[in-house]
Amino acid sequence: MSDVAYADAGRMVLDALSGILPPERLNVPAWAAKKRWMNNAGGGIVGQYSHEVAPYTFAPSEDLTKLEYLNVALVGPGQVAKTVVAENLLGYSIDVSPANLLWYMQTDLGIESYVKGRINPFIDDHECLWSKQGKRPADDSLHFKKFTGMQVEFLAFGPSTIINKSAPLIVADEIDNYQWLGDVKPVLDVRRQTFGRQSMVLAMSHPDMARGLNPARDWTSGIMAYYADSTRGVWYWECPHCGCWSSPAPIAARPMTLEFPRDPDVPLDVVAAEAHLLCPNSCVVEDHHRKAMNLGAFRHAHGGWIREGQELTEGGELRGEIVPRETSGYWITGTMSPFVIGGIGTLARNYVKAQRALEAGDEEGEASLRQVVVKQWGVPYSPKRAVGSVEATELVDRCEAELKLQTVAHGVRVLTVGVDCQAWGWEYLVRGWGRGGESWIVDHGRIAGMNPKTGKPVDPATSPDEWDLLLDVFGRAYPLADGSGRVMKIRAMAYDSQGAPGVATQAYAAFKRWRRAGKARMIGQIGKRDVWTIIPTKGSTKLSSPRLIVSYPDTAREANKAAARGEVPQGQFNPNLFKDALTGHLKAAEPGDWYVHFPAGLKAPPPADVHPWFEQLCAEHQLPSGAWEKIRSGARNEVLDLMVLNHVVAHLHGLHRIDWTSPPGWVADWDDNPAVFHPEQMAAEAAAAAADPTSAAERIAAKLASGG
Repeated sequence: MSDVAYADAGRMVLDALSGILPPERLNVPAWAAKKRWMNNAGGGIVGQYSHEVAPYTFAPSEDLTKLEYLNVALVGPGQVAKTVVAENLLGYSIDVSPANLLWYMQTDLGIESYVKGRINPFIDDHECLWSKQGKRPADDSLHFKKFTGMQVEFLAFGPSTIINKSAPLIVADEIDNYQWLGDVKPVLDVRRQTFGRQSMVLAMSHPDMARGLNPARDWTSGIMAYYADSTRGVWYWECPHCGCWSSPAPIAARPMTLEFPRDPDVPLDVVAAEAHLLCPNSCVVEDHHRKAMNLGAFRHAHGGWIREGQELTEGGELRGEIVPRETSGYWITGTMSPFVIGGIGTLARNYVKAQRALEAGDEEGEASLRQVVVKQWGVPYSPKRAVGSVEATELVDRCEAELKLQTVAHGVRVLTVGVDCQAWGWEYLVRGWGRGGESWIVDHGRIAGMNPKTGKPVDPATSPDEWDLLLDVFGRAYPLADGSGRVMKIRAMAYDSQGAPGVATQAYAAFKRWRRAGKARMIGQIGKRDVWTIIPTKGSTKLSSPRLIVSYPDTAREANKAAARGEVPQGQFNPNLFKDALTGHLKAAEPGDWYVHFPAGLKAPPPADVHPWFEQLCAEHQLPSGAWEKIRSGARNEVLDLMVLNHVVAHLHGLHRIDWTSPPGWVADWDDNPAVFHPEQMAAEAAAAAADPTSAAERIAAKLASGG
């Protein structure tokens, strides 16, 4: 019998069929999970690729093959696995769905390093890739690689490398560092336009070209221009302590912030050791929780990412629909990354080190701080500004001896009051406004100690009786400076509705009482916002939030259960924008539009050379992110907050919209102003009203119609 070996007929049939079978139905993340092998010979991850290492890369990888998107934009710092997404796209394209690919980088030197160090080993480690590579020498170089049905070119972005180039797939890596004047997006669009919706651009970069967090003003080129016109995905994860869902992205509705010691005398090692994340409910979240938080977000129904048009409640309920965009955008921050050596402590340490160098006058301090913020934190950098942008001593020197506290100065047309809630009670500030937004400080005081009406200690968190003391402030009328005996009453009050547990409940309940009593009433709409005489307020923690909106909270949270849709308005404002505006007002050199007048009574009495009122007014400075924070830990900033609250309520009432050549009655001159009256005359009218209710009702109606 012959010992000649014969071919297996069954195997031959299977091999023949494999050549005509349709490709395996995989998308990019499925291909990576099934076929990619990680082989970091120098250390790091070795083994089967897992999305659970950097789960925030799954969704952008998935979108690379969705026909509804023409672009995927990845914003983020270095070493957060952005490029891994591009590598997975490359592997998928070679193995499953061949299509020519252009991969643009910054320089030829960068290409040489990356292709030799990452791409070549990536191909060599995967039989499904190297088996499809051309065998000729020309098919495998640093800049060009040929595979079955496709080719890949690695190019330094520039005029000579974009001419006559086109491909359905384009990877644009670190676009904010291209040596290119202008926006790269239109240039890249031309390179793939003939392929229509079968094309895809994957744009990635840290946000070097952005100038801040205002999309309209600061995101005009580079990766943030892509992101601005995208679905604007931000990552949401769950606090391990209270279960509140929030985001490490600075533009999120509920951000989780990175906190660390700010005192300049704290050693850098202590800064790193004490760094932690802080959830919106003030829970301290330590570094070791981040891995589980990332995984929990990935496994949640929303997959971790919330896009424009969607809302994730604090309890994790997903609402709304994604706003359709041609670009799918994702913002990865440094605090999300599992690859930062030393974790968030390193991010904090590096930031403080660079910040101190800048403040010490180091010539490279600005550049170092920018590098940390952009390339490690993954946040756009804004040039650092001076403390408060105004010095307290400069404002003290501007105090006017002729101005008296608790007196309405010449020029004041309307009074507002802002009230800040503290654990011990309330602090209030009355501000008078005139033509062009010029303003005067009229009164400043506290409600603390014992409630004179009940004999109980003032406690905003537990007792409704103390909240009614705010009506005493709102109901005040201040004498005019002309000596006529006339007084001006306050038009509107904004009060802080947030604070210690229990404060929100009392704040909303108080408003409902005041509304029933006719003290808090809506007087119309201005700029599509409901205008109220009294309104609870809340400062937004989202840097890109609108300047001011009036909403009607509807929440099931126990702490806020007094709030119900349609019953309690809330003035939600962007404190950063109002503080920006206040800085401009305080820097005005001469009386006129938006100038602020200070009575001499605000100064500390002699021989003091430190004036707490003005120190509080200048207690904050602006961070590179655009947010404002205290200059030093423990600094008092109540006066600053009260100035802002007054501006918020004046803005709500349309102060900025007034045509002063023909002003409305509520800001008329004193003789025609409905808020100005003589107390004795008012008493006489009250007596007449008691005798003739019908005529009193007519007078009241007329007064209300005039804005009084």
